[in-house]
Amino acid sequence: MAKVEFSHAATSGLVTVVIPTYRADDYIGEALTTISRQRFPNWELIVVEDASQGKTEGIVRQFAKDHPDHRVIYLRNEKNSGPSHSRNVAFQEARGEFIALLDADDRWLDTHLTAALGQLREQQADLVYSTVLLTEDITEQLMGLWGPDYQELQDFPHALFTRNTITPSATVMRRSVIADVGLWATNLRLCEDLDYWLRCLGEGKKFGYVRGCHCLYRQNRAEAATKNKCAVQESVARVAERYIGVAGTRESTCRNRISRTFARAARFHKQGDSRDPSRDLRKIPALLIKAWKLRPKRLDYLVRAAWWSLLNSCRKPAEPPAQLPVSLQSGMMWSASSGAATRGPTNRSVPLPFCMPPATRISARTPSSIGSTSDVSNR
Repeated sequence: MAKVEFSHAATSGLVTVVIPTYRADDYIGEALTTISRQRFPNWELIVVEDASQGKTEGIVRQFAKDHPDHRVIYLRNEKNSGPSHSRNVAFQEARGEFIALLDADDRWLDTHLTAALGQLREQQADLVYSTVLLTEDITEQLMGLWGPDYQELQDFPHALFTRNTITPSATVMRRSVIADVGLWATNLRLCEDLDYWLRCLGEGKKFGYVRGCHCLYRQNRAEAATKNKCAVQESVARVAERYIGVAGTRESTCRNRISRTFARAARFHKQGDSRDPSRDLRKIPALLIKAWKLRPKRLDYLVRAAWWSLLNSCRKPAEPPAQLPVSLQSGMMWSASSGAATRGPTNRSVPLPFCMPPATRISARTPSSIGSTSDVSNR
């Protein structure tokens, strides 16, 4: 990975908040408000809009006027390039000793930066994260928690090969992590966050866990990548497979966990929501074969792969969709240059903010832990 060229020297004690945004006019105002309410006062903000058109620029510029004591920068990509590219642009403009990630549709509790920085120093960690509160997009109803349970904390870092419990919006890292590990991968549209965490492991970076919940993560947003639940599960397995035996892990344990992750991805395609656009029963055999190759003793994976291959061969091919009149096609198709979804004769390509597995498991956190911190460290 090429060395990162920072435009500015690091300012001791300063936190750079990085927000990549795409079609988030209805949400970014709330995100900015939660930044301004942080108990930790020494922050700057860099917002990078990924070529979408709307009110975001005006909202950010007004926020800058309302907070003249803070450096607030608005940048814009000329073409849609994905959240990793947007984050990379912001990283290179950062002045902070610390980098705090926040997605435009998420929010922080006022304790977030104080708790994270306290644990970075106390644990002498390079990167810290906390459990997030899941809220429904429209109703704001609490849907559960997403974060590591006790066993996953004990099994870290191997637990990451099964379930990505580190949410970008709940993460704060030292700027030195970016300098040593490099920028985020821009060729991944799913699970680019997991890829970066595993790269951090490879560079020997120390992770720390912040007790309590200090971040609100929005579920069921129309633009969210996590609506493609089958694709997310599949991507977790494929990204993790690239890091088998990475520094600080045992290869045999990694292979076993990734095998289970491929099998779980197959199960999602089998049992998943029919409304999930990424669900495809034809992918089940290949996923089970991958699971078997990683754990050859699991012959049941091989048998199930053969069964599903036979079953799929007997299925009636789906009828192609009726061709729409040209006058309607233009209204159904979004510009490929914008990176948005397309229909009809073009390939489907959806902008994907970051990898966040669906809330199929709820971490065993109690309401009393919200807002608290501790010195629990990961191995």
